[in-house]
Amino acid sequence: MSANLIERYLCTRGSRYFRGQHDGEFFYVANTRPRRLHVHLGISRWHGDEFTIQVTPGCFFPAADGAELAELADAWNHANRDVVVTVRGSSDPQRIGVVARSSRKVREPVAFEEFATYIDHSIAAAIEFFAELGSVAECAVQPLLLDAG
Repeated sequence: MSANLIERYLCTRGSRYFRGQHDGEFFYVANTRPRRLHVHLGISRWHGDEFTIQVTPGCFFPAADGAELAELADAWNHANRDVVVTVRGSSDPQRIGVVARSSRKVREPVAFEEFATYIDHSIAAAIEFFAELGSVAECAVQPLLLDAG
């Protein structure tokens, strides 16, 4: 799988994106409601035919909300098999993170439209999950960095 395919996708969607540390890694911020989401698209460094999408909110949540977040993630995962949601720890024991992830083997040649549809549907599912999250937990604090854009 080629990084050019991911870059083509990002360009056709008009996304301002950044390249990751490794070839085949890309990152952009999706302006969604109720909060912005960080979207990571990448080809596995170890398996060149594995493509992964990870979506996270731009914040962490209070660790005290962990049980409720885990219940919401479990309910989501039982109903939705394509995008898996995980509650994870952070370096700050008072905060936890939530990630929505989808992974798929992609073998060349791949039709661009099929690839783009897969990404679109995965991101849409993540947006749906994170919209539901607002009823359970809010970000711990305002982000430490101000929006420059």
